[in-house]
Amino acid sequence: MHSIRIKITALIIVAILTCVLVLGGISILGIDSASDQTTIEKMNLLSENMQQKLDAYFSSIQQSVDMGIRLAGDGLNALDPDLFDTNKTEEEKQRLNEIITTHCDEIEHAFASIANKTSGIVTYYYCINDDIGSDEHGFFWRKRGEEAEFEKQPDLISSDLDINDPAHTTWYYSPIKNGRPMWVGPYTAHYLDEAMTISYVAPIYRYGFLIGVLGMDILMDTITESVRSFKVYNSGYAFLMDQKGLILWHPTLGYGTDAGAIFPEINHETLERSSNGDQLIRYTMNGRAKQLAFSTLKNRIKIGVTAPVSEIAATTAALSRRLTVAAVIILIMFILVSTTAVSVMTKPLSRLSAASRRLEEGNYDVELDYDGKDEIGTLTRSFRHMRDHMKKYISDLNSKAYTDSLTGIRNAGAMHIAMDRLNEEILNSKENGEPDFAIVEFDCNKLKGINDRYGHEYGDVYLQQACSMICTVYAHSPVFRMGGDEFTVLLRNKDYENRDELFQQFDRQAEKHNAAVRNAWEKIDISKGMAVYSPDTDQSSQEVLARADKRMYEDKKKSRQ
Repeated sequence: MHSIRIKITALIIVAILTCVLVLGGISILGIDSASDQTTIEKMNLLSENMQQKLDAYFSSIQQSVDMGIRLAGDGLNALDPDLFDTNKTEEEKQRLNEIITTHCDEIEHAFASIANKTSGIVTYYYCINDDIGSDEHGFFWRKRGEEAEFEKQPDLISSDLDINDPAHTTWYYSPIKNGRPMWVGPYTAHYLDEAMTISYVAPIYRYGFLIGVLGMDILMDTITESVRSFKVYNSGYAFLMDQKGLILWHPTLGYGTDAGAIFPEINHETLERSSNGDQLIRYTMNGRAKQLAFSTLKNRIKIGVTAPVSEIAATTAALSRRLTVAAVIILIMFILVSTTAVSVMTKPLSRLSAASRRLEEGNYDVELDYDGKDEIGTLTRSFRHMRDHMKKYISDLNSKAYTDSLTGIRNAGAMHIAMDRLNEEILNSKENGEPDFAIVEFDCNKLKGINDRYGHEYGDVYLQQACSMICTVYAHSPVFRMGGDEFTVLLRNKDYENRDELFQQFDRQAEKHNAAVRNAWEKIDISKGMAVYSPDTDQSSQEVLARADKRMYEDKKKSRQ
């Protein structure tokens, strides 16, 4: 059996040599030298800090408009789809105008309260589609100065907006073209005396018909003031670019200047990316070497930060000095370790003791990798065998805990775990890409009637038949019984790609099955609804599930008609 003392002695020698080599390596590289990776991280951090500050401001405006969108949607419930018919009678036209007038008055009152609590905006408005009726609708309020009150302005008339003049009308036509709320600008707003403006606008629809565009505006000057005041080292600064690398604001360069042409060292394609990422971007301006980092804001404007390389390197030199001190402390620590070898001799036992505590806490993935031929190695191997047996036993228990006893499929607890994993994918979508998935909700109709008339044992047969049909159609997707007569299917990969075909195929399979059986408890009568994850609107998998559940209940209502 090998002696632990010999191993500990060898470990001390290796540790001391390691410290010497590390210290020598730092000396060779030079205390004052700064790595490119460090400077990238520093500049990226400055860019991201400014991005987070501005994005938080933009988010507050988005939330305000989103509240208005929800209010507008709720206020249109009284609309009858027949009112949008092109062949409306005069009475129907009058009725539609009355409803839109009431709707606009309600939204104007509610939106005013929201706007007064939203910092930095200069306008809020609701421009109604002129195809709705002959009367003018909507509202337009403007503020002239930070401390001023909002003043009512003449309504924005959609028929006066020229689609061929995007420089002035992008706030109206862009959200309609994209069919979703969005940021537009900067552009010259004709209703703000040609001031450079940024808007968050949303199209409002009912029964697929455009009601109007709801939005809020901020002046470009509001953003540039924040950027102007941002400090970047001693003489650095921040600036703004559009998606193509054209200057929107810069302390020395004019609006519309092509940054790629001014800084020939920088590849123009680099400036068109969403951020510089891990790329080192350096250029020369006025005889000084500078370094650039940039990232993209919510409204697709790019925030750039630049500073002289000499100033960045000065900070790195101070960090290097601190690292040198740390290296000396580490060397002293190893010298002390060499005089306290007895404590080091118990290191393997300490590791085993720590591992046993983690096992006691339920961490069955704890590493037990010490495999020496001494007494501690023998004890570690015994612990490892015990860990593996316990892990297998717990795994069997978990399998039973997340399996539905009646159907043999996954239960609601397993679904909650799957939803949490989807939320992690959504949270990490910037690094790993947006996840593709859809959720299908099923609800078995007439279960209560079967239970009451034939007994619960036939109700169980009915649920098993329904489950079998769902599992047959969605053979490549996990199926969960959420309790009672509800089932959920999570579509990924191939089933996600074929989701519409499978959704229709289920009805065909159910009809075919029902034609072949006679008993009521064997016939399948299921309401269903499907929702697809949209990264533009969904913040979590629960929102997709709620939408699928809503569509399932809409299907159930139709089946009862």
